[in-house]
Amino acid sequence: MKESKYYFVFFTVITISIFTRLFLLQNQSLWFDEGWSLTLSDATSLQENFYKIVNREAGDKYQVLYYLLLFYWRSFFGESEFAIRSLSALFGVASVIIMYFTCLSVYGKKHAFWSSLILAVSSFSVFYSQDARPYSLLIFIVSLQIYFFSNSLKDDENNKIISQVFFGIFTAIASFGSVLTLMFTSALYISHAIVYRNFKEWLKWLIPSVIFSSPMIWFYLSSPAASDPTGTAVTRTGLPIILNIMFVVYGILVGTSYGPPLEDLRGDNKINILLNYWPHFLIFFIVITVIFIALGKRLLRHSKRNKYQRADYLFALILITSFSLNLVFALVTKINWLPRHSFYLCVPFFILIPSAFLHNYQAISKVDILSKFAKIATVCLVIMNIYSNFNYYLDPIYGKDDYRSAVQYLVKNRDASARSVLMLGQNRLFKYYGDSSTLYLPPYILEKTNGKNLAEKIKTATNNAKTVFMLINREFYWKFKDTFKGEMSELYNLENEQSWRYIKMYKFVSNK
Repeated sequence: MKESKYYFVFFTVITISIFTRLFLLQNQSLWFDEGWSLTLSDATSLQENFYKIVNREAGDKYQVLYYLLLFYWRSFFGESEFAIRSLSALFGVASVIIMYFTCLSVYGKKHAFWSSLILAVSSFSVFYSQDARPYSLLIFIVSLQIYFFSNSLKDDENNKIISQVFFGIFTAIASFGSVLTLMFTSALYISHAIVYRNFKEWLKWLIPSVIFSSPMIWFYLSSPAASDPTGTAVTRTGLPIILNIMFVVYGILVGTSYGPPLEDLRGDNKINILLNYWPHFLIFFIVITVIFIALGKRLLRHSKRNKYQRADYLFALILITSFSLNLVFALVTKINWLPRHSFYLCVPFFILIPSAFLHNYQAISKVDILSKFAKIATVCLVIMNIYSNFNYYLDPIYGKDDYRSAVQYLVKNRDASARSVLMLGQNRLFKYYGDSSTLYLPPYILEKTNGKNLAEKIKTATNNAKTVFMLINREFYWKFKDTFKGEMSELYNLENEQSWRYIKMYKFVSNK
């Protein structure tokens, strides 16, 4: 009976993870970043694909692995939205399985159930498991790193040798997957040194990783970003770092669809919008505070009765150290630090949370009230993530860039004499959804003249078309969002405006 219950619990968690990651997988349009994934996996050979990625001076240059895998995945499974995103969904489910067996090995069945359940319903993980981007793959690889590294807690030397070799292999794969994983791997080494204070043992874990990862380490150190971290083309931050820190913690624990839609926070009334969601933030604050206090009490009170405390120390140090290194990285590179840039934090986070109420160190006769509150708070965290997921699935205000609807409208309403121009956005997605006629006007063309003579440039580009559809993706990023209508009024009249999620379309008719 005990074995059947164990298998039932395991398969229940896996079933939940499969459902959450495949549910409405192709419901939303591919969005801007997914367009880059298509572009960077468009090739006729693996060599051509690799060359295209490493010669691009942008952040994607430092996360090569996913695009190479997507290149093969598309070759086998096709070009549908479901097929393209299913690679990430597969890695999302696999991460839950690895999480379960990691916690089973270190803590036991109850802990394995809770940690894997939290990851299975995690809105952060579900979003990137339904996104054709590298982050679900990277979470999976980090989970494997943790799985093998957790064997450092065991006394079996033979098992450690095997784990050290496999840890080195997956660390190399992780370094090929993203430069960000080097910070997480560094956090593992630092945490091991602090917890064990055994230099020889530390070297046994370090040496295989350095050997296997040396090609990618050389690649990163020889790249332009090593000498000028701010030179790589990424979105730069305009926020105080404390807001980035709060957003990272919030986004990883409950996802970005729990509170207000992010698009609504880009205007001048963001404070009022945040205040409208005060019950959400109050519940989040209470839940997280209870869990963190309970964890802190576990970690700060040494107990010989708690045989899992060393594991708690190790995972807590991994979490704190990797978060700190990520903070330093954000400050040095001035990147817009978002939850996805800290993807690896969800693994030690979710491993640690059940320790807030399991493995009680109190005397048997005493009742640990705090651990009971921590268990209730963890149940609330699971419910909050389920709520966040259904916002993402079903509420359009939390949706992705709707290229699909924009292209469908264009194809239906653009006659043979009209032309369409994409001013800011992902031209690859217009072609993906069946529109090869829309012209793309690169931003640098306007930047040379500071946005002046826009109407003349549009007239020339469209070959004097009388009707022009102008499309802008994420208009709030566009440098000329406040001036382009005035510039266009020299030769055109604005006849109509349409908007879809994150996409604006303006219909201009020639006045001359």
